[in-house]
Amino acid sequence: MPFRAAAHARAAQCGRRGERGAVTAELALGILAVVPLLGFLVTGLAAGIMQVRAEEAVRAAAREVARGETWEAASARARSVAGEAAEPSFSTDGSIVTVTVHIPIPGPIASAAAMTAQASAKLPLEETR
Repeated sequence: MPFRAAAHARAAQCGRRGERGAVTAELALGILAVVPLLGFLVTGLAAGIMQVRAEEAVRAAAREVARGETWEAASARARSVAGEAAEPSFSTDGSIVTVTVHIPIPGPIASAAAMTAQASAKLPLEETR
């Protein structure tokens, strides 16, 4: 007890009595600023990874179509590369096929913003004899 009283007396003399707990409050505010920042950084990292997956999946699906495989086989190949959440789509415009893959980005921030990674590729249809 005598030690505590002496500490209070020193704090009162230095004018620091009103600053007790200031470091704790500053730390709490700092954590409140860092947690959302980390959330955005992790979301950005996940978006980058999903974009690379989408590009790999569209490349694999386009290769399947170029080989003459069915669109179902190309869709299966895209999902095997990018995961079951991948949504491949195909469209034709004359002799050009467009393959597009959409992948939802995981995480609460990306889900709230409905973020998706997208990649597409165009390739000519080969004539069959």
